[in-house]
Amino acid sequence: MNKTSSFLVKGSLVALSFVVFSGCDFFKKKEATTAGDVAGKAGDTVLLTIDGEAVLKESDFMANVKQMMEANPYFRDATIETLPKELLRKVFDQLYMQHLIEKEADQNNIEKNAEYIKAYNSTEPLLKRSLKVQIYQKQIFDNIKVNDADIEKYFNENKDRFVKEKGGVLTQGVRFESEAQANAFLLKAKGDVEAFEKLGKAEKAGSFKDFGRVNREAARGMQFDATPAPIKEAALAMVKLPGIEKVKAGKEFWVIKAWDKKEKTLFAVDEIKPQIESMLKQNTYKDEFEKTVKELKDKKHKVIINEEFFKEKVKPGEAPKDEANNGNKPADTKAVTAA
Repeated sequence: MNKTSSFLVKGSLVALSFVVFSGCDFFKKKEATTAGDVAGKAGDTVLLTIDGEAVLKESDFMANVKQMMEANPYFRDATIETLPKELLRKVFDQLYMQHLIEKEADQNNIEKNAEYIKAYNSTEPLLKRSLKVQIYQKQIFDNIKVNDADIEKYFNENKDRFVKEKGGVLTQGVRFESEAQANAFLLKAKGDVEAFEKLGKAEKAGSFKDFGRVNREAARGMQFDATPAPIKEAALAMVKLPGIEKVKAGKEFWVIKAWDKKEKTLFAVDEIKPQIESMLKQNTYKDEFEKTVKELKDKKHKVIINEEFFKEKVKPGEAPKDEANNGNKPADTKAVTAA
């Protein structure tokens, strides 16, 4: 499994059970495909049968996977096709466990259980309220209109955010503690440029490092850049490629190889138009929602709020709070004098 796949698996399993069983999010980033599209494209292959009943088909499974991806930031740039089989199996195991327990619970008449009935009766009103609020909020969101001019304007002002390929130059290096060791390896590496990696890994006096494709931008989500600045600058400044140079980074000496330089490429506005539209709608939604709630409160419904309930209670012997006087009313000066 490559590093990316391993990261996806490890990073997502922590929240996997929550995501699989969580409700839909109406305000997720708009993608080129939706869970419904995935379900439609997938076949009806039966993936799970319990007691002779087909309880999970491929279309349902893919819909759950799509929902998980949309709810989890680890999958922001992933597609279902790129997910490792190990992760898909983890999702399936969660659903399999759910269906199996549900089947057993049904056979044990769980719906007649007093604890179940009590929990269901207390949860049902909350669920209804939640769905009503979500549907109403979705209607507000869907009614927000963004025209092509707004999308074009936002794209032109933020082009550098929509990077398709960051570009840069492939870079490897070998670290040495002394300049003499670096100089010796530099001569050896220049004599056989194509064998740089093999020579670097075999070099006992140095430590080999593959930096991947370096560019002037730090990796997304990283608080620091794993490539030392002097190495990055030297690699990007090389004119003749492949090239090998000695670089000093702090107290260390590096011999680096750079090759296969590519320019940064950006998305065209038409390629990401749905995402920008959704982003702009998100930016507008908060104001629209607050405006709607205010109109409902002020114009359509009679709302009475018992504000006294939320005020701090004055304890015996404490002076009442007065915001105009740093939170406390002044003591009665006449009473003090009389005393």
